[in-house]
Order: sequence, then structure tokens, then C-alpha cells
Amino acid sequence: MFGGVPQTSGFFGRQRSASIAAVLATALAVAGCGSSPPPVPTTRPGDAGEVGGAAVPMTLRVSVDQPMRAVFSELAKRFQIDHPGTQIQLTFKRSQELVDALDQGPAPDVLVVEDPDMNKAVHAGQVSDPAAFASNRLVLVTPPGNPNHVATFNDVARPGTRLAVCAPELACGAATARVASTLAVQLAAALTADTASAVVDAVAAGRADVGLTYSSYAKGADTRVTTLSFPGDAVSVERYSIAVTTKSENQNRAKQLVDSVRSGDGHRFMASFGFGAP
Repeated sequence: MFGGVPQTSGFFGRQRSASIAAVLATALAVAGCGSSPPPVPTTRPGDAGEVGGAAVPMTLRVSVDQPMRAVFSELAKRFQIDHPGTQIQLTFKRSQELVDALDQGPAPDVLVVEDPDMNKAVHAGQVSDPAAFASNRLVLVTPPGNPNHVATFNDVARPGTRLAVCAPELACGAATARVASTLAVQLAAALTADTASAVVDAVAAGRADVGLTYSSYAKGADTRVTTLSFPGDAVSVERYSIAVTTKSENQNRAKQLVDSVRSGDGHRFMASFGFGAP
């Protein structure tokens, strides 16, 4: 006896204790039926994740300046693999067009544009905490091996040289005019292309002896052309910024994409597509 309560021992005592425990467990389970709160989702607003073991789908809208089509198409694939349940919807247009469209229709979650246009979005309160992350430089492209021995910007104006340039309304066309003015070089009549990649195509096909285009377009044609930088090309650099828009409904995941692009791996990936540091 201990404190007036009979002691139980042996198999029957253990069996009786186990039976009591089983009855109590059953009673507790029955009492809890219908009153337990539902499972708490593991996601926060704006995040894809899992609820009950299943991925919660979401779409992240990203507006990107046209010259970054190739690199962001690949970045999007990688981000989707690393973040199950996230689908990235990419829109590619000229930088200014993307900013002008921010007040029209559903706003993107992430904006990737040239610095001057990002500044416009900042002043209009359409983005938060933008950050420069890459640059695109005007370069010379020649047939493989540079058979005409082009070395400077002045060489593109040599008599008899067939030159290919971007149309004036394109960013690379404006950069070409800016460099020519800065270096006081009078460009001869040239083949005018409606895209930066068309300049590369013209040189690779033998329709031009030299072309002026952006490094990102030349990088993808390494086997078809030779790419050269030139003194004074610093005035032709276009810098790009990335930011989460203030109207984004997926702020957390959008910030993760921005951080991924700005990471060391992101910079190395951008470089593999011909983009430089900001």
C-alpha cells in the first residue's frame, strides 16, 4: 500500500494499466474530433510553398528590357526549378515601353530596365529599392579573324569599309551616334539594321565588313564573328537596374528573384551572356 492506493503488479497489473491508458487516449481523440483547427499553411502571402504536402502555384510577372531576352529566359527556367510552384511570365519590350505600361493593366512583380527609365519609375512611386546589376557595352564585330584589321572606332569610317549599325531609334543606334559625336568621327553611309542581332547577322553573312552592336548580342555569335572593344567605348555603356514593383501581390517571391539575379552566381551567369558589371 502507498498513500491508500492498492498497488498492482505482474502481468494483470500491467494489462490493466495499459487498458486504462488506451481508454483515455481514445476518449481524448473522440473529444478532439471536429474541434481541432485546420493545418496552418507553411506559406505567407506572396510566397509559393506547400500546404498539406502539395505545392501552391503562383505566377510571377517579370517585365524585361529586350536586350536581356536570352539571359532572362534561362534565369527564369532556373528560378522555377529552385522554387517549385512558381511560374514566371516574361514580357520583353523596349525599356521605355515597359515603364510607360506600368499603369496599364496588371502590374508586373519585377521590372528590369535601363537606369534612366528605372529612375522615372522611382519618381512615379512605381518601384521600390531598385539596384543596378548589369551593363551592356557597344562593341565592334568583324568577320572571324578581323581580316580588315579594325582596331579603333575611327577605322569604321575608312573609305570603302562597309559598316552595319543599329537603327537610330534603338538603344544601340543611339549609343553609336553618341560615341561618334564624342569621338568626332563622321560615319559613312551604313547598312541600318532594325535589331542589334541583325547587325551581327550582316557581318557574319559577309554583307558588312564591320558592325556596331551590343556585347550581349555579339557574345552569342562567338563562332561567327570576332568581337572587339575600342578606346572610348565607355561612353556607350547602358546600365540596367532591377526592382520589385510597389503593386506586386507577390512581394516575397519577387524579392527572392531580385536577390537571385544580384547574387554572385547571378553576375557570373549574366557575364556568360555578354553583360558586364553595373
